[in-house]
Amino acid sequence: MILLDSTLIVAYSNEADENHAKALQVVKDLDRGRYGTPVITDYIFDEVVTVMLIRTKSVEKVFELGETLLNSTLLLRIDEHMFSLAWSIFKEQKKPTFSFTDCTNIAVCRVNGISNIATFDEDFQKLEGYTIVGLSPTTSKDAARHGSSAYEI
Repeated sequence: MILLDSTLIVAYSNEADENHAKALQVVKDLDRGRYGTPVITDYIFDEVVTVMLIRTKSVEKVFELGETLLNSTLLLRIDEHMFSLAWSIFKEQKKPTFSFTDCTNIAVCRVNGISNIATFDEDFQKLEGYTIVGLSPTTSKDAARHGSSAYEI
């Protein structure tokens, strides 16, 4: 499984996004089954449709995107247990690095054994034990070695 962060989905859906070309390549790899089942959460879904509605001002386009997401990914819902875990992760940060939604992503990955995250959010590179798909090949170990690790899970 691979968690699709909202930054990847927005970049893929928005031709003007600076990461659009990279997102197209990641999605091609996903279509080939390279990383297993693509997963989103209800929080990611909310972020994506909200951001895309603001950017496109088109309910029709956002409706189409939402339907595509619901039909092509595994949607995991943030339940009470996941919410509590995410809140704990959020509170344990040494620096304010991750949003609460990012913390729900981390919690979902932890609980479901997901080690691949497709994102353009560089903060995810600071996590140990995850493969970040979409960004440059800098590894989490490289980030930690350079002193940029703000939070470890």
